[in-house]
Amino acid sequence: MRLALAGVPLPGRTRRAFRARYLLAGVCGLSLLAAAGCGTSSSAGSAVSDTVTIAAVPGVDDASLYLAQKDGLFAAEGLEHVRIETFPNQAQVISALQSAKADIAASDYGDVFSLEAQSAHPKQPLVRILADGYDATPGVLEVLTLPGSTTVTSPMSLSSPKVVVGLPNDDYLKNLSGTGVPVSLDAAAATDVLSDYLGVAADSVQWKPMSQAQEVTQLEQHKLQAILVSEPYIYQAESKDGAIEVLDACSGSTAGLPLLGYVAMNAWVRENPTAVADFQAALAKAQADATVAGKVQAVLPSAAGVSAQVADLITVGSYPTSTSIPNLQAVVRLMYNSRMISNSPAVPPMIVKPAS
Repeated sequence: MRLALAGVPLPGRTRRAFRARYLLAGVCGLSLLAAAGCGTSSSAGSAVSDTVTIAAVPGVDDASLYLAQKDGLFAAEGLEHVRIETFPNQAQVISALQSAKADIAASDYGDVFSLEAQSAHPKQPLVRILADGYDATPGVLEVLTLPGSTTVTSPMSLSSPKVVVGLPNDDYLKNLSGTGVPVSLDAAAATDVLSDYLGVAADSVQWKPMSQAQEVTQLEQHKLQAILVSEPYIYQAESKDGAIEVLDACSGSTAGLPLLGYVAMNAWVRENPTAVADFQAALAKAQADATVAGKVQAVLPSAAGVSAQVADLITVGSYPTSTSIPNLQAVVRLMYNSRMISNSPAVPPMIVKPAS
């Protein structure tokens, strides 16, 4: 549903600890002639860095992250060095987090709970949720078709053997390929809504993963009969090809579904409480600012790669200023009922409460 520079931070160093290390290094440099062994050397290990690296796929859903950076909100809270490293898909975002190439990730909840469900220690969260980032509103994730289509005339027709529906592969969980279950949170949401129309036949819809740009192109070329896309591709398909909505994938039982959150590995959260608190404070301000008309639109040209004119016209979801446990539990329940995960992670232990 979306479109930082790889730097591996030293584990166990809060920002204050980093600064203490810098101070020690300065003292050591002054006394270098007197104490030859005090300087840094190759045997001392990697250079210490106080940079917080955030992995993200730039897009509408994590626009508040770019808003926080643009307006200097991270620096204002004490995070003087924040680097956003961009990736082409969510699989690489979550991989960067796991491999410590990123400290925080703007991650699709499908990836978050899929990873957490695989934890060998279910009573100890592997992943921690620092903040909810983006929730669905009407029109942010839709199944579209071309006007005058004779094969797709209603949600019920999507189960026809003649219909192939494009599916965004930026949130595609490849380990689920070929299992017969939804391969992403997007697909699970759409299938859940379709079940109201089709019952168990909703599972027979033929999804074809590809980039959202490819989806729009293949719909235009009549190679696909329908596509599941988010913004700005909804606007692109509607304005360019006159595409019309067949189904709102975030409606009914999936209305208001949380789609993306800001997460970190549990070990990093334990070892960097100051950085976590500073990040949460800065992001909370950005999320609040995102409700002001024009704020998000101003960063969408860089965050989502759209023109200023398009930024003013696309549908934008909700940037919540607090994290709702029941809403996140609804995501887990949807994934479990869709057989995307074999067990349901406990949500409350995963959430890092902001400092009061």
